[in-house]
Amino acid sequence: MLTVYGRVVTWKHLIVTAALLLILMWLVAAAGGWWAWQNLAAQVVLKEQQAEIILPKELAVEATVKRKVQVQINQTLPVRVPIHQDLSIPLQEAIPINVSIDTQVPISIDVPVSHVVKVDQVLDLDAQVKTRVLGFSMTLPIQGKVPVKADVPVELVIPVRKLLPVALVAPATVRLQEPLHTRIDTVIEAKVPVHESLALPVTAPVSARLSFPQPRVQAGLDLLELTVPFDAVKLAPRSQPGKKP
Repeated sequence: MLTVYGRVVTWKHLIVTAALLLILMWLVAAAGGWWAWQNLAAQVVLKEQQAEIILPKELAVEATVKRKVQVQINQTLPVRVPIHQDLSIPLQEAIPINVSIDTQVPISIDVPVSHVVKVDQVLDLDAQVKTRVLGFSMTLPIQGKVPVKADVPVELVIPVRKLLPVALVAPATVRLQEPLHTRIDTVIEAKVPVHESLALPVTAPVSARLSFPQPRVQAGLDLLELTVPFDAVKLAPRSQPGKKP
């Protein structure tokens, strides 16, 4: 038995104390190891060295093409274009047309006539003339032919009041102030020859299959630092130099 500060310490007390200390140290070590396992990582430095990479015979890949693809087109394309649209067509130029006129024109004029009528003819005379002979009134019959020669002046004003019919076809020009509105509802079919080199963008991924003539390829590894978490590390026996693990 031992006496410490006036107290008696037996071997049983020492063993129990030592056991408690061991358990406490084990708990502290386990807690520290668990924290390190969850929060710390192992850092591995790989120096420059040669490596051999084994490639498969074929590999299916999908690639995205950033550049435009040059495509040469030399063919005639059939084109069928349906058109269903309302159009407003402004007409700036004058439109030549033929105008047909069938109407009546009222005429109201006064025509002056100044003319000399020449008279040269023989008049048959058969009349009775009342006269006085020796103070007696009597009626004498007169028959015969009387030659007449004279110039008779005629001065007249003839009024003309009439509807004159007019029917004719004459060329004319028309200018439209408002645009011409029309509806197009048709299908245009044509053949368009295309001879052009086009640069087309490839928007969708391109499926391809790669073949490798050499299954094994020598590659060089540069200086590389890897950070590996402890939960991804497995312990295994160390391999001997020159032997594959």
